[in-house]
Amino acid sequence: MQTDSRWQMRIENSCLFLDDIRQKRVILQHNARSSLRPYIHPLRTIEDTVCLTEDSPGHHPWQHGVQTGFHGVNGCDFWLDPGQNANVPIGSIEPISIGIIDRIHPSWTVEAIWRNNEGRSLLLEQQNWSLGLDSAHMLLDLIWKLQAISDVRIEQYSYGGLFVRMPFRQYYGASVFNSAGQQGDETEQQPARWVSLHMPIEGSSKGGGTAILDHPANPDHPVKWRVDGQRGINPSPCIKREMNLKTGEVITYRYRLILQTNPLTFDQLTILWEKYSQV
Repeated sequence: MQTDSRWQMRIENSCLFLDDIRQKRVILQHNARSSLRPYIHPLRTIEDTVCLTEDSPGHHPWQHGVQTGFHGVNGCDFWLDPGQNANVPIGSIEPISIGIIDRIHPSWTVEAIWRNNEGRSLLLEQQNWSLGLDSAHMLLDLIWKLQAISDVRIEQYSYGGLFVRMPFRQYYGASVFNSAGQQGDETEQQPARWVSLHMPIEGSSKGGGTAILDHPANPDHPVKWRVDGQRGINPSPCIKREMNLKTGEVITYRYRLILQTNPLTFDQLTILWEKYSQV
């Protein structure tokens, strides 16, 4: 994965910004303010000004660009934001730090504490992100770690984990397919090495897309996927089974996001996944 000297990284007001110096614009913003879970928005391609993420859409106001969460952790919801459902115990994912790892080869880290609705700490989350270029594609690699602060049970559920919300519009539609050759609604709840999503986006002549690659070292690879009606995509390890972590135990997941302007083909994505599987 190649890098490019065109990038500048800075942290302001608990947010990390990655700037494209050549085009004089922000490529991504990783928000780590104390009031909300860590999330990435906006996230843009390098070929176009198109923004690939959407923050708090009307159909799912608790979703914020690129984020993480689970529906049930020790009986507490970490998918919704606090205060969004009075009938459900909702926990909080509270950022505690954000820092730059490498400015030359852009990489950064974010840490957060998951607390239940009574304020008890359950999980320490660490996200390590890195950016690179592969030919014409911008790549975002994530190493996502969850460490149990106390014994933790993550419930089996139809979604949960890393999630990407793009600016889907029903009247435009979207194209989604996976490594198993399934398309559209057929991809929902199915195991796959990767899922690719591309859609028209207002203000862009080409639209944009995101592919998520599931690393073969991940537990229960190939993971099952949530692909919702508004085309949010989510490699979801809790679809297959519940997960139990003893105090101090760490679980690690690795993913690669490929940001697309022109849609990638099945064969191109297969080659890109093979490359990633060797990392």
